[in-house]
Amino acid sequence: MHHSAQDLYDEARGLLAEHRPAEARARLLRAADTCDPGDAELALRIRISLAWLLFEEDGAGAAGAELTTIAQAAEAAGLAPVAAAAEVQHGLVRARAGDQSGAWRVLCRIDPGRLPPADRMRLHLNRGTLTSELHRFDDAAADLARAAALADELDQPMLAAMARHNLGWVEFLRGDLPAALRDMHDADSGGVAIDRSVARHDRARALLEAGLVAEAHELLLAARADAPSARDAAEIDLDLARSALLLGRADDALGYARAAARVFARRREPAWHRRALLAQLRARPRRATAHGLRRAAAMAGDRLVAAQAAAAELLAPGPPQDRAELRREVAWLARSPVVSLRMAALVALATDSVRDGDRAGARRLLRRASTTLVRAQLGLASLDLRTATAVHGEAAAALDLQLAADLGQAAVVETAERWRAATRPVARVGPTADPRTAETATRLRRLRAEFRPDLPDAAECSRRIVAAERELRGLTWGATTELPPSVETVAPAALAAAAAAADASLVVTVRSGEDVVAVVLGRRHRTVRLGAAAEISELVDATRADLTARATLHPAHPLTAVVAASLAARLAELGAVVADPLADLPGHLVIVPTRVLSGVAWGALPSLRGRAVTVAPTASSWATAGRVAHRPRVSVLTGPGLPFAADEADAISGCWPLVGSPTLAAALAADDLVHVAAHGEHRGDNPQFSSLLLADGPVFAHELEGVPVRAGHVVLSACEVGRATHRPGDQPLGLTATLLSAGVGCVVAPVAPVGDRLAAEVMGRYHAELCGGADAATALARATVDDPSAGAFVCFGAPWRATV
Repeated sequence: MHHSAQDLYDEARGLLAEHRPAEARARLLRAADTCDPGDAELALRIRISLAWLLFEEDGAGAAGAELTTIAQAAEAAGLAPVAAAAEVQHGLVRARAGDQSGAWRVLCRIDPGRLPPADRMRLHLNRGTLTSELHRFDDAAADLARAAALADELDQPMLAAMARHNLGWVEFLRGDLPAALRDMHDADSGGVAIDRSVARHDRARALLEAGLVAEAHELLLAARADAPSARDAAEIDLDLARSALLLGRADDALGYARAAARVFARRREPAWHRRALLAQLRARPRRATAHGLRRAAAMAGDRLVAAQAAAAELLAPGPPQDRAELRREVAWLARSPVVSLRMAALVALATDSVRDGDRAGARRLLRRASTTLVRAQLGLASLDLRTATAVHGEAAAALDLQLAADLGQAAVVETAERWRAATRPVARVGPTADPRTAETATRLRRLRAEFRPDLPDAAECSRRIVAAERELRGLTWGATTELPPSVETVAPAALAAAAAAADASLVVTVRSGEDVVAVVLGRRHRTVRLGAAAEISELVDATRADLTARATLHPAHPLTAVVAASLAARLAELGAVVADPLADLPGHLVIVPTRVLSGVAWGALPSLRGRAVTVAPTASSWATAGRVAHRPRVSVLTGPGLPFAADEADAISGCWPLVGSPTLAAALAADDLVHVAAHGEHRGDNPQFSSLLLADGPVFAHELEGVPVRAGHVVLSACEVGRATHRPGDQPLGLTATLLSAGVGCVVAPVAPVGDRLAAEVMGRYHAELCGGADAATALARATVDDPSAGAFVCFGAPWRATV
């Protein structure tokens, strides 16, 4: 088929927009060969597009010279719109080379009225994207909105999607992560074939800022695999270096950064080369390197890189040169709308203050850092995002706790409470309803119900389940909520008084280097070393494995006695490390766990058998969220496949008059005490897809976020749904954590599987104790004392009891 020069040029423009340069070059060269010598405008436009490919190959100098020549030729020929189009391309070349300020000046000189609609649309699209990088957000949003509208008028859905995707990027730079993820998700999932490499890269950068590091790293690898050029791959490598560093892989980070630096040095792009050097500096800090990079960036007017290099200088050992100048630059960075940059700057300033002997000043800076992080977290409707964002506070929290340790137990507790504050339930307007979320959840439930591993389409069905989970997770990330007031933590003196009044010993655990230590508030304060975190983690995992084996083996199985002996030995070993040092504490134990303690079956440990133990996300929530329910409304929901669920429900009905709430959401909204007997699953890989299998299908943890909650107490008689995946900053995620965050005061749930018959028997005894007036923790201790396997049930949250 014969293609005209115009057809070939139009096809090439589309290929360039899709970042397919080799195919675009072939079309452009054919267009140039077949172009009518009398069609000067088309010939010049073909050269403008080829100039972009010249930039990709030979850099900004060669492309800029060619575009200047084209603009002069267009002016001489009286083709003012073509000359303006050449200037637009010249501005884009300068922007891509890292000269954003110069590029912006070029693009702002161009009168959009000189351009035909298609070129005008591209001017607004590219100028808006560039303006966003200069943090002129309102101007950027206006340009991109005009670009999207023009693209719609011109029936250019791909360019309209690009404009809307870039509007998401503007929201990211403003610091509005939910809006950014929502806009990018909507633009990228609209069925339009926009460039996947660029879309994935931008989305990954937003995920990195959200703290979803593993997800971002995976997306960056996919983007790099589709990168159309070595230069595009080098840009992605810079963010791969950052994600690798956050994953604790400094050598990988250094490799990515060095690879990017080689590409940008070869292409003579100093602005991008400085960013690559900054990535190397993060992976392998060197004071001399930081100093040289700061000077070079300052001379080039690159303040963002200069400020980050200044932060690296402050973090390096030894007294820095030009300390006052460094602190000014880093103080500027500490006002960034990007939370990760602000947090890094505050850590650098605090570290320098400690070195200068101003520990009080350092703690003020770190208090500002904790406030910054918690404020950012509380503005996120998605618990997934809220917990993930804590990764940016890990270094600040560690330094803050280190400084607090020298000030005594009360200071350690106050500091730990501040950093964990976002896990506390707070009054908030629930997420804005998005019908797509409900539709996708319904589709996911249907796919799970249809899945059979032995059917021929099992692999395809599994792929669809993964895709639906990814879609649903993306939609929940973009959910919006009204920002609640800042969470107030309870002062240590008031916590100690609350513990004494409740006849309890309050134990707040924190990491101290490689160890876990417990700070005890009660009748007397003290600090107790529990053990090495790595050792505790191994013991918790081994104990859970034995509890699981004990729950699944038939009593007549030949290995039952062996497993029982192994479990007893594991419990004794774990108890000697984490429970025996606390066993002499008076009264009810309230434990605020650090990450490695989150899966401990406290009631199964020998020295705590029969002892009331509550595990609370924060000491403040335990002290303030307790409830007493007078003549409580009680509902029981059961799921399929549990042989003793009916017996369990009958035993509970013998203790309380039951009401018939039809769904879990309805029960949470209307009842005081909700009991669920069902199969459950904790998803360590994706905790918000942890689920309960009820009569009408699975209920996922993410569906419980933001639901109206009246229930003060929820009992989950379901396999290991008391487990939580803890993210940096001791931020828990899972079914139990979701219910507590939603406002349920107290949750009883197992951290390991419990046999169906044993669970039913224990729950019958538990409700009899509750109905008799015992509080939840005491009732659970009495109900589980006879069998260590029953000790897998844990009481989470705050005190709860009923009066009848």
